[in-house]
Amino acid sequence: MNSNQKFEINITFDNRCVKEGFLTGFGFSSLVYNPYTSNYSLFDTGGDGNVLIHNIRKFNINVDQIKNAIISHSHFDHSGGLNEIVKNNPNIEIYVPKSNEVSFQRKFSNQKVIGVRKPKEIEENLICSGQIGTSIKEEALYLKKENGEIFILVGCTHPGLEYFIMKARDMGKVKGVIGGFHGFRKYSYLDGIDIIGACHCTSHIKAIKKRFPDNYKQVCV
Repeated sequence: MNSNQKFEINITFDNRCVKEGFLTGFGFSSLVYNPYTSNYSLFDTGGDGNVLIHNIRKFNINVDQIKNAIISHSHFDHSGGLNEIVKNNPNIEIYVPKSNEVSFQRKFSNQKVIGVRKPKEIEENLICSGQIGTSIKEEALYLKKENGEIFILVGCTHPGLEYFIMKARDMGKVKGVIGGFHGFRKYSYLDGIDIIGACHCTSHIKAIKKRFPDNYKQVCV
């Protein structure tokens, strides 16, 4: 296996920045291509399934090519597009925080719904963090290269971004993180991370950009 292989991450839903030809809505979603398995996975589904599918198709990907849907947490702006995804791809496997398993199984009774409590490798080098948090349970997605580097995709990080970073660091060096940072202000946890893609619900983007001018990257659909 070529250790230089790279995951491809396409941002398919965001409410802050959208490039020409793509549609917008409130929420977040990203499409991941895993070079180790040649599979596509969808992390979160935004708040509008029709917008999401339009954006996915702009990358010349059909929804029925997507093997997995990983939902960070149950809030509508991260799971609302799943209905349309399932209509277009009834064979997709759905991974959710363990606490949300029953509610998603009821809603998607014809699909395979897997509740994740602890870190779980859902396919080679693609790892669900397992649920983190108390009042709001949430999971992240870790993309791991053969050299041990970890790239993190997050939803809203309601429990605190630092907990997802700490768990990732148990597995390897954190290379980057993309997603919603919510009200995160413990900036020292971002030290040493090369790519900081704060978007969606992040409250303090200006402060993050000021502190990490060389590492902050604007994230657009």
